Amino acid sequence: MFRPYFIATLVAAAIVAGAGCASEQDVKQLNDNQFVLRGMIASDRQQLDAVQQQVRELRDQVSEIQHSTAATGGGANAGQLADLSDRLGKVESEVNAIQVAMANSPAAAAGATGSPAGGPPPMVAEHTGCPPPPAPTWPQDLDAEIAAAESSGDPGVRQYRALLQDMKDGKYPLVLVQFNKLQRSNPKSPLIEPAEYFAANALFEMKDFGRAILQFNDLVLRYPKGKYASQSLLRQAQAFLNNGNDQLDAKLTLDTLVNKHADAPEVPAAKAMLNCIAS
Repeated sequence: MFRPYFIATLVAAAIVAGAGCASEQDVKQLNDNQFVLRGMIASDRQQLDAVQQQVRELRDQVSEIQHSTAATGGGANAGQLADLSDRLGKVESEVNAIQVAMANSPAAAAGATGSPAGGPPPMVAEHTGCPPPPAPTWPQDLDAEIAAAESSGDPGVRQYRALLQDMKDGKYPLVLVQFNKLQRSNPKSPLIEPAEYFAANALFEMKDFGRAILQFNDLVLRYPKGKYASQSLLRQAQAFLNNGNDQLDAKLTLDTLVNKHADAPEVPAAKAMLNCIAS
């Protein structure tokens, strides 16, 4: 069910870098491996979310049949109820298996998301003389997307408009619901890219920094040259700093932004953050 995490490559690169003899190629390899690793974790997280959704739907069906049976006083639905209960048990077992596998994976042990168990509570890294974090740009991006959606003929535009309105109203949990609906019903829609960008920002605003990191990383992996790639990298780095003050992963993310999106308007803010981390 799960793919290997190639953690040995990451550890080897980290040892070289930690020994003080890292070349530019070593650092690049470490950076690339980190992104691949986070992408695998994000994929597994999405798989877990999908199976958990199946559990919720099956529980709802079981509850409806139980109420119907109680109301009629009959046993006509007994066979259907038994079948659903059996399916529910199997899917719940699958959820448990996924959770155990994720918890025991080398990626989890390596703290790939920057939030080791028992670590410090979420906080913003603050250093004397460091500039304040740059203001998020998603509100301006949101206005532009709302205007563009008015003339869109995409089959998923109805769900997308609902997502944009929920984001506008600050209803961040509903943004995630609309994003999941859009993904399921229109997986190849070009609206998935901006929708995922806003869903990741919704998680950030909810202070769910661990999931925001995975969502931003998934977006960059899927659309490395997308219109929201540089914004996502900057926001992901901020999430790392808020998620247990993970400066290493923040630095790797900012380096990717500076090196692969040199002309992006987010680069000055990224360089300021790098200087701050170095201090």
